[in-house]
Amino acid sequence: VRKNVPPYVKAAREPLSYCGVNAIGLRRRGFTDAQISNIEDVYRVIYIMNSNISQAIKIADLEIPNSNEKDTILKFIRNSDKGIMRGIS
Repeated sequence: VRKNVPPYVKAAREPLSYCGVNAIGLRRRGFTDAQISNIEDVYRVIYIMNSNISQAIKIADLEIPNSNEKDTILKFIRNSDKGIMRGIS
C-alpha cells in the first residue's frame, strides 16, 4: 500500500483505490445511520467532487455538519505523510 487508507472506507482494485464507506462494518461497531450518512457526505466531497484534496478539505470543513467522524477523517488526511489513496476512476 503506497498511500494511506482513510478511516471508515473500503478499498479495492490495483492500484488500491476508494470504493465506498464500510457501512456494514460501521453498523456492527454501533455507528448510527446519521453518523454513517455524515461519513458518506465527507467522502462524497473528498472523492467524488472534482476538487484537489486541499480544496476538498476546505469544502468539507465548511459544508458538512461538525461531528467526531468528520474531525477524525479530516485530521487523518491533513496528517497523512504519504497522501491518501486515489478515488474512483
